[in-house]
Amino acid sequence: MKKILFILSLLLIFYSCKTQNKKTQQTVKNLASITVLKIKPNSFIPKLPDKTNESSGIIYFDHLFWTFNDSGGKNEIYGINSKGEIVRTVEIKNAKNIDWEDIAQDKKHIYIGDFGNNNGVRNNQKIYVVKKKKLDESKKQKVDASEIRFSYKNQEDFHFKPKTTPFDCEALTEFKGNLYLFTKDWTNETTTVYKVSEKKGEYSLAPREKFDVGCLVTGADISPDKQKLALVGHHDYKPVVWLFSDISEENFLSGKITCMELDNIYDAQTEGICFKGNDTLLISCERTSAFDQQIFYIDLTKQ
Repeated sequence: MKKILFILSLLLIFYSCKTQNKKTQQTVKNLASITVLKIKPNSFIPKLPDKTNESSGIIYFDHLFWTFNDSGGKNEIYGINSKGEIVRTVEIKNAKNIDWEDIAQDKKHIYIGDFGNNNGVRNNQKIYVVKKKKLDESKKQKVDASEIRFSYKNQEDFHFKPKTTPFDCEALTEFKGNLYLFTKDWTNETTTVYKVSEKKGEYSLAPREKFDVGCLVTGADISPDKQKLALVGHHDYKPVVWLFSDISEENFLSGKITCMELDNIYDAQTEGICFKGNDTLLISCERTSAFDQQIFYIDLTKQ
C-alpha cells in the first residue's frame, strides 16, 4: 500500500510540474509582446459615500461618476461629483439587482450588466439598457429599461460550482455598435470575449477570443478615441490593469499590450474601470479591511 501511495505521489508531482511548465511557457511566450510596469495609482476620490460601499462598476457621464452596488444592492445607479457626493439617484423601475457587476455607455444609452455568476448556475443573465434622454437633472428619479438577455453557447454544465466556473462575468464595454463581455475564469485566471448586440432581445453568445490575464477580470472600458481597451482585476489580492492599444473589432487582445501591477494598493478590491479622456484611467474599489470604497486614477501619459 505504501508503495502504491508513493507511486501515486510521484505521478501527482509529475503532472503538476508538467501543467505548471505548460502554463509558464505560455506566459513567457506572451511576455515577448507585453510590457510589465509597477504602477502607483493616485487617489482621485479618497472615499465614496457609504451608500456605495460595494461599488462594482464606473462610467463618466454628464460630468459625474456613475456607479452602483453589486449583488443584493438596490436597483439604483448613483451620480457622484468630484467631491465624492451623491447628487443624483436613478432607480431602474423594472429591474432587479441579482448581481450587477459592470456598467458601460455609448452616446445614447447606459448599459448595466446583471451577469455575475460566481457559482456557474445562472441562466438568466441580462443587460439593462437605459436611454440617456430619459435622465434629467433631478436628485431622484425613476426610469424604465429594456433588456438584453443572453446565455453562453458553450456552457453545457449548470451544476453548482462555487468560484470554479469559467462562465462568471464582471466586465462589459461598448465598441462600434456592439457590447463586449470579458469573463472571469476562477480556475485558470483567463478571460474570454463574447460579443452581443445592443438591441433588445435574447441571444446565445459564442466565444471570440481568449487571453491569459493571470488574474480575475472585474471591469472593462474602451477609450473615447476607440484606440485602447483597459481591463482591471486582481490576483491574490493584488490589483492588476491590462491595457491593449491599437485595438480592432476583429482582435481586441493583441497589438501593444501593457500589464500594470498596482503593488501599492495591495488588498484593494478593484471592481470598476473607465477612461476619463483618452489618457486617464479611473479605477473604483469596494470597501475592504485595508481600503475605503474609493476611486483611484492612473495618468497614462506619465507611464
